[in-house]
Parts: sequence; structure tokens; C-alpha cells
Amino acid sequence: MVSALRTLGHKDMDFSMGQPTALGNGHFETKEDLHGRAYQYEMLEESMKRNIIVAADTGSGKTLIAILRIQEELQRCSPEKFVWFCVPTVALAIQQHQAISTQISAFQARVVSGADNVDHWSTKAIWDEILKGIHIIVSTHQVLLEALEHGFVRMQRLALMVFDEAHSCIGDHPSSMILRKFYHCLDAEERPGILGLTASPVINNHVGTLERLEANLNAIVKTPKLHRNEMLQYVYRPELILLKYPANSSAVLPSLALGSLKQVFEGLIFEQDPWVIKMQSDPSMRNSRAYRKASISHKTYCRDQIKGLYNKALAVHTELGPSAADYYIHQCIQKFQRGATEGSFVVEGMEDDEKKYLRKKFAEVEIPNQEADVLRDKGLLTPKVHMLFNFIRKEDPENFSGLVFVQTRAEVAVLSHLLAVNVPNFAISTFVGASSFSGRKATIGELADVKDQRTTLDDLRQGRKNLVVTTNALEEGIDVSACNAVICFNEPPNLKSFIQRRGRARKSTSKFVLMFEDGGGSEALLKWDKLEDAMRELYMNDMRVLQEIQTLEAQGEEGSRVLSNEYTGAKLTLDDAVQHLSHFCATLPAVPYVDLRPLFIFEEEPAGPNEKMISAKVVLPNSVDASLREAHSLRQWKTEKMAKRDAAFEAYAALYKAGLVNEHLLPLGHVDEGVDEAYAAIEKRPSLTEVSEQMNPWLSVAEAWRTPSKLIGSLITFEHHESILPEMIMLLPTTLSDIAEFELYWDAVTTIKATVKPNNTEYSRAIVASAAQSTRLIFNSIFGSKMNLDQLDFTTLFLPNSVSNLSTWVKMNTSVTRADNVCQHDLEAGAGLIRDLTQNRLPYVFRDVTYASLKDIKADGSIDLEQYETSAQARLNVKASEDIPQDHGFDDSMVLDHNGDGETYVLIEMTRLPKKINFLQRVPGQDARVGRTSELRMMLAQRCEMDRLPFKYSQFAMFIPSILHKIQVAMVVDHLCSTVLFPLHFTDRGLVHIAISAPSAQESGDYNRLEFLGDSYLKFFTSLTLVAEHLNYHEGILSHQKDHIVSNGPLALAAILVGLDKFILTKAFTGAKWRPTYNHELLQDQVPKKREMSTKTLADVVEALLGASYIDGGPEKALKCLEIFIPNVPWSTASRAVDILYPVYDLKIQSSSHLSQVEQLLGYEFNLKGLLIESLTHASHISPNGSASYQRLEFLGDSILDNIVTTTAYAYEPPIATQDLHLIRTALVNGNYLGYLCLTHSISLHRTDPVTDDPKNISTMDVTYSLNLWQAMRHGSLAVRTAQQFCLARLKPLQDQISETLAHGSHYPWSLLARLEPPKFLSDTIESLLGAIYIDTHGSLPTCRAFLEHIGLMSYLRRVMDEKIALLHPKEELGRLADREKVQYVMGEEGEEGKVRLTCGVLVGEREVVRVGDGLGRMEVQTRAADVACGILKGEAKAVGGGGADRTKGEDQEEAEEEAEDGEGGGVGLVWMDLDEGRAASGVEDNDSDE
Repeated sequence: MVSALRTLGHKDMDFSMGQPTALGNGHFETKEDLHGRAYQYEMLEESMKRNIIVAADTGSGKTLIAILRIQEELQRCSPEKFVWFCVPTVALAIQQHQAISTQISAFQARVVSGADNVDHWSTKAIWDEILKGIHIIVSTHQVLLEALEHGFVRMQRLALMVFDEAHSCIGDHPSSMILRKFYHCLDAEERPGILGLTASPVINNHVGTLERLEANLNAIVKTPKLHRNEMLQYVYRPELILLKYPANSSAVLPSLALGSLKQVFEGLIFEQDPWVIKMQSDPSMRNSRAYRKASISHKTYCRDQIKGLYNKALAVHTELGPSAADYYIHQCIQKFQRGATEGSFVVEGMEDDEKKYLRKKFAEVEIPNQEADVLRDKGLLTPKVHMLFNFIRKEDPENFSGLVFVQTRAEVAVLSHLLAVNVPNFAISTFVGASSFSGRKATIGELADVKDQRTTLDDLRQGRKNLVVTTNALEEGIDVSACNAVICFNEPPNLKSFIQRRGRARKSTSKFVLMFEDGGGSEALLKWDKLEDAMRELYMNDMRVLQEIQTLEAQGEEGSRVLSNEYTGAKLTLDDAVQHLSHFCATLPAVPYVDLRPLFIFEEEPAGPNEKMISAKVVLPNSVDASLREAHSLRQWKTEKMAKRDAAFEAYAALYKAGLVNEHLLPLGHVDEGVDEAYAAIEKRPSLTEVSEQMNPWLSVAEAWRTPSKLIGSLITFEHHESILPEMIMLLPTTLSDIAEFELYWDAVTTIKATVKPNNTEYSRAIVASAAQSTRLIFNSIFGSKMNLDQLDFTTLFLPNSVSNLSTWVKMNTSVTRADNVCQHDLEAGAGLIRDLTQNRLPYVFRDVTYASLKDIKADGSIDLEQYETSAQARLNVKASEDIPQDHGFDDSMVLDHNGDGETYVLIEMTRLPKKINFLQRVPGQDARVGRTSELRMMLAQRCEMDRLPFKYSQFAMFIPSILHKIQVAMVVDHLCSTVLFPLHFTDRGLVHIAISAPSAQESGDYNRLEFLGDSYLKFFTSLTLVAEHLNYHEGILSHQKDHIVSNGPLALAAILVGLDKFILTKAFTGAKWRPTYNHELLQDQVPKKREMSTKTLADVVEALLGASYIDGGPEKALKCLEIFIPNVPWSTASRAVDILYPVYDLKIQSSSHLSQVEQLLGYEFNLKGLLIESLTHASHISPNGSASYQRLEFLGDSILDNIVTTTAYAYEPPIATQDLHLIRTALVNGNYLGYLCLTHSISLHRTDPVTDDPKNISTMDVTYSLNLWQAMRHGSLAVRTAQQFCLARLKPLQDQISETLAHGSHYPWSLLARLEPPKFLSDTIESLLGAIYIDTHGSLPTCRAFLEHIGLMSYLRRVMDEKIALLHPKEELGRLADREKVQYVMGEEGEEGKVRLTCGVLVGEREVVRVGDGLGRMEVQTRAADVACGILKGEAKAVGGGGADRTKGEDQEEAEEEAEDGEGGGVGLVWMDLDEGRAASGVEDNDSDE
């Protein structure tokens, strides 16, 4: 490429750098092709030969050199390599990325920064995925350094590194560390190319700086030589021009509009303000804090708008003159009046009545003539403005492009208009910066519109505009290199602005204009010169001092120790050890009142005359294991800096060896990253995932029919006092296990018990043919329309148990007979189904034979039962009074009396055969007599036929789908127990059936209760195993690991991996489409099918099976169940876990009086005092050789508490509904409740105090005092103590009320506990003590339960269950009471400054039900407001529905239980909600808005 360009003459080349054109949508396009200046190609040529540092002035086009070099490199490097462009700031990264993407768009470039959450890219897989297909990465130096340090990126993968601001690549700068740690250690052939870019390679006057820079970058500094003259013509210093203008003359006339606006403002009457009128009209608003403040200050929204406009206009008047102020006021008012009328002008928070008010007030403002001549009048503009006009008029519009910097946005709008009027030859535009509008509230004084400036910069670059009036928005960050004039209308506010503005004038013969008032300009300019010189000198002095320190640090202080991982390539050196260690501490569990930074302690020792050596010790927070908490520097150093690094290195190395830092040298977040990635994958799946279709066990039966070795019969029997159902034999080629007795619901009052038991009798294959005939006969009576009568290969065969000759029985019962023979039919054998010939042989159940006269018979041969009230016996004597009409077409054979005065006809009394096929579901209750009467039908026997097959076999046929469903489920359970669950050897397989039955399956029971139990045991065993197996894991890692194990995603994945998904019952059996199955059909349709299932269902079934395992065989069987589904966890039994943990705390600590008192307080004496001490140690406590904090014990105790509450509630009789169990657990393990117990649990101790009434006779007295549990906690923070005292102050007025509610109240004290709001460390103490007791007692849950009994938790739990305490949170209860109306919580404030309290109004629909105040916190005041609102709504409902009489709690309970039975909710106050969010699940909306 270089050689090709060399052949081009200067006339053929365009040496201007193409500029990106901004589009309105935030994208960019390039108007020019990629070209370079000649000296840029010179640098490119040098760069292709060797590593170089391009030293060129700002604006010389170094970026283009880099782009050309990148392009060349990417065209020749191997495909797996890429380029990394390092810059000092994110803003520059974005700008460089845009330039690269614009100029060489064929290559994919990406910015990597904190905005992309790069700090959380914690695995190489993430980096690999992000880097896939990327050719160029642009980032800060630090991003690349950390990526290399953690082994996410290998230096060998880089083809080229570009270092912008390359002069920084010395010392400890990240760029220098990149090179020292990862570049120089490679062989030459493995190293990437390097290109450095700098404007000044030597940033100080220290000798050797340039050499060190070149050595670090393995490059040489190159300044363009071959085309230096050409380069200089593109790099310019702007000409400094001082514009002096005279001070504002008194001859300048005042602004008429400004004076009029001032009069309007000063004449505003507070009481006439629309907002004030609104507040005064609403009694509830008069006492609001906002109104009281406004009544004192008279500040209102409308007043502030007018005042703001006046202040901006005053500034315009001062800077630009009276006509400018008049113009500004006129434009603002006109814009508002027009917008208010059209509805297009929107000011945040402005109501319609306020708009009307402002329109009225602005109409009072007197505005003079706005003709253009007025804006040219010298006497109506400031001298400063005319000086600007005169300067610009002298410039050539064709060759001019400039910026005018002013102070305010109002000046931008007005001055741009003045320029357009007075210098019409120039194309004027404005720019105030789009980012300024982020979150900016619109005001009436805002004239600038960002929509009008979307193309401003592009217009300036392309010449469509040549003068832009702007604020400091264009000082930095945006490339406007096309300017040849920069005018500072106001004095630059600081040195930075001075330098940045001057840097915008980059073109040839550029001008930098400073405007200053005559008499002060020279001093101002001198001030800027002196300030810049002073800043430069100070900078150089600072750099010299820093260089001296760096020199000192480098003298014999270079550390060469490296900690690396060969697999990932991650490295740790002394240079970055402190940073890594600080990061590790920052990842520890965040605890209020605790400083997690590492603590460094230094020691000095004499090492000779005037010389000292320093060693260091680092102490980590006490949440770190004691064996790792301290580390010492390996050697002594001359400086603290190196000693600190040494100690940090040793500490981090110890953490790495202990497994708390992973192979990427990052703090451990998870142990098994492979499993973690799999878990992450399923967590990203939607809530529904594709799983195997439910297992069909009949496929294996059909397969067995092909070559049956034996036929096994199962006896099906029925039990009912009125039933005549026959005993039946079911033949299968496989063996069935016993099917538990189940119930069949024929109708609302008829329940038949059925059993299926293998009779262990083998049948000959010779019976198959006749059994198939029997099966077809039975099926055909009910399912004839769904059968292929030519097929006999039924999957299940049925035959009567009492029939000796099956073939004869089949022949006798095949076909139908005329119903008119019913009188002669042997009904002892049983009547068959009656089929109505008028209704397509619709089947009916025969009830009786009866008789009727002609007048009772309708044309279709049926009887109207409402008119047919005479008994059947009386009808035998009825005489017909009329002849039978011919159109009836009755057969005379049905006439009983041919010779009498009348004729009587035979009718069949029958009932409709039930339409349903599913007889496993209970029929909704109704009066059986009513039901049967309503179904009774009478029909002329002539119009009917009767099956020869007795009805009892047809009824059995109707039961077959339900029976087979039971058998099918049992077969699924058997198969599950013999495969996946085989190691568990379940004795009660009914538990397995329940555990795999989703609620949607509508089986006799679902998994919800078992899942509730299993969930608790899963958390318990997980916590216990993690604590035992990872003795040095802090609570943060433990919690992270636990979350991975117990969350739905991993459990769902585990269920799929072991094949549990195909056994889960989700689809309800209805029988609606049931038909007999044939072997050939089953065997033909064996294509694997899929179904969708929620990951929660999968996880719930795993937990339910865990609960079932525990019930069936205790903790041992439950652990075996866990091993099946989560085999990668080394599950520990309680005894094994305690055997591991017990010695850890056996520190041989002797008891003390204080410890004895604490044990008395706890009601338990510890064997290992170390456990007691740790359980009471807060994370803020630090002491030499101190124990760890209670966090690990609290982690274990949390699961123990959950398990005790869960198992106690689960075992309660009668069984508690699942939704109630959840609420009980939530209420009893609630942090506020546990905190209250910690605050109030105490014992009385005694001491002896002297009595000093009589100095001569000193006596003593026994004094009783309390030792409270909260006092036992050890901490080292004044903030903890303050939090305790504040909480005790809140407790004092609440304690009696809370205590009374817990002892005798009918509702859980949500509001009171929310107001108490105990700090979390109080509830943590309860849980950590539970963990300590469990370990100390070698895993005794009864002892833990006794501790909870001792502090009062268990007694309240029993009361909750016995008395059915209402546990529904007030916010959730309010949502239910509001029904479909929207509930909103409107927040406000009250009280004086410094004593502000919260208020909360509850709106149900549009009505404010209540407003409460004195709120201490958002959740507390909302809970209390909801509680009060619930009481109001209940009272109103009782008054309307019950005449004001109070309903008893029992009535409320009955109503709630009825709702629960109807599937509408739980029992008394039993609805699950997310208490962590504090928000009800019923869609209650929280609308926090201040008044």
C-alpha cells in the first residue's frame, strides 16, 4: 500500500482526513474516502518495518496513522488474531472507535468499557464470546491489563497493540505494566507489533525518560522527517487577538419589556396563584408541608417561571443590551402563548389553570416594536456586541468557520439572532449540547431547541454553516477541527477552558479571540499567561518530586515474585498485589457499619546509619477464615510501598492456595465453573422449557404382547352396598404391582371403591382369542363409535371372573333385542342398556317398566313427566277417551287391553347414561333425588332396543378409562421407582405418586405440600454440606454456591439430566377423547415427542421427591435422593458434617463469668466456648487473633430455623394448606420478628449495691438487672451501638403493644414490627446461635428447637396454628379488599426541617381512604397506612352487608375457607406475597409521589 501511494503526486492526493457526518439517529457516515497526508504514510512505512512511537503535535493526524497501520496489520495477520487500541479515557475510546469504524468499516471494532459492565466479565468463556468475530478492541489501558492478568486474553492472540498517549508508558502506569508483565516475557516471535502515539514523548526534564519509554515499548521514537514541511502546514498555533470594547455607557437605554416584566413580577399576589387557590380549596392540602412553606416564601410554580424569565432576561440585557432583552422576552412569551393555546408547549408540572394564569400575566407585559432596525440600533445594544459585529464583518464569509463561546443558553439564542440580523453574509447556527437536556426540566425561558442543532457540526464541517454560537458544550469531547476562528465573548472561566477553546482553532491562519473590557484586558491576558506558566511549572515540580520517589522506590526495590496459573496464563506480581487484595475484600459480603478494606500495619527497623528497613503486615476483615486473615511481607524493604505490596502479595497467594481465588486469579464466586455455565444456560431459558413427553407405559405392554411368555391376570373388584358390578379379570403380558384402593364417583351420592390386585394366576395363550372377543363386547357397549370392530389386538383384555365358558357368554350377550320383549326378558340376569331409536340409538340406563294412556304420550313416543303424576299402578286402569291418531304410528303389539274401553301402552322408564368418562373426580354435590328425577325419561318400548349385555358390564366399561388411568399412573410410578429412584427403595409409593403430580394433573393429591417440606430440607442439607466441606469459605461464597444448588434453574436441569421429566404428571385425565388402545397402533407411533414444562415445575418435583424421601426413610434416604439429582455435591450427613466442624471450634477456650451468664440467657451451656464466641461476633469486631464473625454460623442457622418452622407446621394436624404453610414460615422467620425476639429476650441477674443513706451504717441491697440478648453481641463499631440505641428508642413505645398482639391478638403485627425495624444484625444473632448450638450438640435439632422454645418462637408458632392467626400482610389484604380497584400509596413529608417525617395516603380507586403520618420509613408508613385502610374498608363492608353488626372471626374464617375450596384464595388471611419487596401480589401499585 505504501509503495503504491509513493507513486502518486501531491496533486493526485487528498491529504485531508475524512470527517464523520452525524446523522439524527446517532449513527455516522463518512463523506470522504480514506486518504492520508504524505508524512502520515511516512510514519506508516516506518511502522511496518519496526515498532515505533509516532511523536507529532496535536491535530497532526496521528489517529489516521494508527488506522492505516491497523488496516495493514489486519490484512496480513492470521485470522485468530486481533488488534487492541489502548487509550487513556473512555471518552477518547468512543471517539477513536467512531473514527476507526468510519474509516475502515470492513473490520469489526468494539469499545470495551465500564459501560459494558466489563468488571463482571468474570470468565474466559464470556470474553471469548465477546471477542468472537471482532478485529479491533478499543479500551482504556486498565481494561487490557486486567484481561491479561486474569487470563481472559493472551498476549499471543494480539497482532498489534496501539498505545495512544504513549508517553504514559513508564512507571506504574497500566500501559507500562502491560508491557512489563506480559510483553517482554515472551519470545520475539510471540510478541505483537506496537505502535505508540504521542504529542510529547518527553513530559519532564529528567534524564533518561525517553530511553525508558523506548525500552518499555520496545520501540523507537519517530518524528516525521521526509515530509516535515508538509506536516508543519497542517499543525498551527492560532493567532491570539485581543478585542477591547468600552464599558457599557449610561447612554444605553433601559429595556422597556424588562421593566414591564419586573412590574408584573413584583405585582404578583400570592392568594391569586392557581396553585394556592387549589390548595386552599382542599382541606387535606392546607396543612401540607409544601403549602406551609409556600405561604411563608410566597414561592409558587408560576412565580418561579416568571422570576426565571426575568433573571435570564436581565443577564441578556447586561451582556447584549436592551433591545436584545426585549427580543428575548418577546420570543419567550410568544412561544409560550402559542404553545399554551395549541397544547404543544409542555412545561413539566404545569396545570391548565396555571397556563391560563401565566398567559394573563404575560399579556400585561409591555413589549416594544420588534422590527429588525431596532436590533441594529447602536444605542440599544452593548458596545461588546458591536465590537463582535465589527470583527466578524471584516472576515471573509467564504473562507470563515468559527465558534463564539458565550455563558448561557439564553445568550446563545439571542446572540445568534443578532448576528443573523447584523452580519447577514454569515450562516449562523447554534449548539448547546444535547446532553444538557438529559433530565433537564423545561422552562418558559428556554429558547434553544436541540432538534434544531442535530446537523450543526456537520453543517460547520461541510461549510453549510460558518459561524456557531455555543456554550462550553464544544470545549472538549467533540471534534470540530474545521474552525479557523474561536471567539471568547466572555472571559474563560478557568485555565482548562482557555486551553480547550484555543485548541479548537486548528486551521491555517486560525485566530483565537479574547474579548475584554478596555482597561482590564491586559491584566486579564497577563493573568492567563502567568497562570498557564505557573501550572506548567507546578506540574513539572510535581513530576520531579514524583520522579524522585519513583527513583527511590526503584533502587534495589524491584520485586520479581510472580504468582501465575499455567492453565489460564493469569499472573500476579508485586506491582498489582495491593489492587487485587483490595478487590478481594470488596467482594466479601457487604455488612453495614463494617469497613472491608485490608488493614496494613508497618514496622521499621534500623538497617544502618540513617537508614531503616520496613516490613508490613496486612489484616483482612474477620469474615475471612482466621488461618488466612493475616499475612506478612516476605522481606524488609526500604519503602512502605514495597513492603505493602509484599504483604499483599503473600496474602493473595495464601488465598489462592486456599482455593478462595480461582485460576483466573479472581475472587472465588463459584467452584465448578463448568457446572456454573450449565446452570447459567438454563437460568437464561424462558420459564417454559422443552422436555420429554410423559411416559406411556402401555408401549412396553404392547411390545410384550408380541411374544408373551405368560399372561398374568389381575382381579378388579368393586365395593358398594347397592352396586351389582361384576368381578373382572384384566389380562396383561406383564406383572402389575398392587394398586391401592381408589374411589369411583358415579354421581353426586354414589361412590364405589375399586381395587386392582394381581391374582398371580397364569393364563394360557388359548384364552386370548375369546378374551379379545369379550373385551370387544364390553368396549363396544360404550365406545362402539370410537372402535375398529375388526381389530382385536387390545392392549388390555377383560373377561368376567365368574364365567365358566367365555365363548358361550360372549355369544349370549352379543347383539340387541326389542325393548317390547322387556316384560318377558329375564331381568334377573340384568337388563342391558336401552337405546333410543329416535335419537340415533342414544344409550339409557333401564330403570323400570311402566304404562301410560295415549293422552300422556307425545308424538315422539316420550312422556312429559311434569304432566305425568299418576302412579304406574293407577295407569293400568286408565281408559283412553279417544282413538289413537294415525300419525302416531304406534304398533298394536304394545297395546295391553284390546277389548276394553281404553288402551294402555308399555313404556320404558330410564335415565340418561352419564356423559363423563372420568369417574375419579368427585361430582359437585346436589340432591340425588332431584338429580335423578331431572334425568328420568319414559319412552314407548316400541321406539327402543335393549342390549343383551347386562348393564353392569357396560357400567364396568365406562369405568375402564378411569381404572386404566390409575393403573397407568401406578406403572409410571413403578418404572420411576425401578429406574431413577431405584437406590431409594421406596416403601410408600403413594408418596412418589403425589410428588410427581403437578396441580394441573388433578390427581388425588399434588406435590405442593411435599415440595414445601423438600425445599426446606434441600436448603438445610445444602447449607450443612457447604459449611462442612469448605471450612475456609466466607458467607458470600457459601451463599453463592447455595443459590446455584437450590434455585429452580439448576434443579430443573438436574431433573432433565436424570430423565425425571418424562415421569412428571402434568396433564389432567378427563377421558373426553379416550378410546380403546390397540397394540399395533401403539407400536406404530413410537416417535419421541416433546412437551413444554415450566422450570419451576421441574424443580418443584425434585424438591417434592426429596420431601417424600424424608418421610419414607428419614434424612438418610433424603440424602440419597439428593445424590441422585445433584451428584456433583459431596453431600454430608449430619453426623459427618458435625464431625468435620466440631474440631474446628475446639479451641480449648475456658469459660468466664460473662460466658456463663450468656449461656444462662440462652438456656444452653456450650461444650465448645469458641462456638459461642463466634456466634456472637459481629463483622465489625477486630482484635488480635480474634475469632471469625458469625456470618458462617448465621448461614447455617438460617436453614436450621427454616427447617424447624417448616417441619413443625407440616406435621400439624389437621394438615395445613400449602399456601398457609408458606405464610406461616414467612411470618416466623421474618427478620423484624426475630429482631424483636433478640431485643426483648432477657434474664434477670442480681448484684449487690451499697445503701449509703447513713454513712455510719453502710448496708447492702440486692439489685436486679436485665441481661438482654442483643447486648451479648460483640462488635467494634460506634455505628452499631448507635443503631442499637435508636432501635431501643423505637421499641420503648411499641413493646407493650407488640407483646400484647403476639400473646392475644388475632393478627400478626406487621405494622408494629415494620415501625420497630430492627437492624439485621439482631436477627442474624438468633440464627448464628442456632448454627452454633447445632454443631455443639453434634447435630441435635431438638436442642435447637428447645432454644427457639426458650426465646418464645415455638410457643407463638403453636398459637399461630392453633388459633389460626391472620398472617396476611396489610398491603396484600388491602389489595384483596379493593377487589378490582387500583390501590396507590402516595408518599409525602411533614414536620419542620430536621424533624421531617413521612406521610402516606392510601387511594383506592380515586378515593383517598386514609392518610397517616409520623412515618419513620417508606415501608413502615405504607404498611401502617394499609393496615388502617383495611380496618376502614372492613367496617364499611360490615355496615352495608350486616347492618353494622360485627362479624365474628369464625365467620370470616368460614368465608375464607369457602373461598379456598372454590380455588379463590387461602384460609384466614393466607395469601403468599413477596415480603422482601413489601409489595402485594394482587397488583397493588406503589405510587410514591410527594405533594
